[in-house]
Amino acid sequence: MNSTHIGKLSEGTIEMKEVRKSLNINLAGRREHLFFNFIEFCFFSHSERECMLFFGSARAMHPFVIVPYILMAEVIFFRGWRYFVKLKGQVVGILAVHERMEALFINSLAVSPECRRLGIATHILIYAEELAMRLRRKRLELSVLKRNIPAQKLYKRFGFAKKEEKMWSFVLSKEV
Repeated sequence: MNSTHIGKLSEGTIEMKEVRKSLNINLAGRREHLFFNFIEFCFFSHSERECMLFFGSARAMHPFVIVPYILMAEVIFFRGWRYFVKLKGQVVGILAVHERMEALFINSLAVSPECRRLGIATHILIYAEELAMRLRRKRLELSVLKRNIPAQKLYKRFGFAKKEEKMWSFVLSKEV
């Protein structure tokens, strides 16, 4: 896998039905973890006018931010699982989760900017919910930035409710 696989689909516009049939979610191997972190950085740094990155514009700080970001993600995701979401063999999304006492916590969920609004994030959430049930967790939880309104709308439609409010984010929860 290389960086040319990040969200570039060669066949142009794809229908939602076709997307659901063609999506695969695969556990990332140990050797793919740094690549996973790089893809996560790319998806967030190229989204919604870069407002999804907590620290500001990636372009202005790119050389000083990307390596520490990738290494920080390695520490944060260390005890969890990372999944690549592929459409026709190309990475279009990522999912990182870890287990808590009674919940499965979604550390990161991102979809390539070119592939948004095709139902990919919904498909990822369904997969995460099924995973939580298999692991016998009572809830699915995640954190979302307060300024990430599109994600908040998606999570609300999917049944998440506000559990806690922090300075920059909301912690949302859903019973499974």
